[in-house]
Amino acid sequence: MPVIRIEVPEGTATEIKKAIREDVKAAVLRTLAPKETKYDYVAIREVFGEIGDGLPLVTVDLRPGREVERKKALVDAIAAVLNSQLQIKAEDVYVLFRETPAPGHYTGGTPLPAWVPADK
Repeated sequence: MPVIRIEVPEGTATEIKKAIREDVKAAVLRTLAPKETKYDYVAIREVFGEIGDGLPLVTVDLRPGREVERKKALVDAIAAVLNSQLQIKAEDVYVLFRETPAPGHYTGGTPLPAWVPADK
């Protein structure tokens, strides 16, 4: 799974943060077609800011290989989750994808292989 960090406004209820986290994890499985789902790297943190002016910021770190259509589907799904949970409009959601080659991703001291979609 990619590493996803979602910044939400200060004071967001724990129950809402949990729901966002679970919904985004499900969206990753639907859209990015990860080969492995053993790892859970979706983090939600509260930050000070204004909706539409730096909030919410979603950072997605992943290995290269996902098609633009998969990324767009994830962005749309995350925007829908944030709208459902926090009434945030899609145009106020900023998503940043950072792609790092597979040898830059390690788990258990071993680099990950190149990404291959589970649905191919």
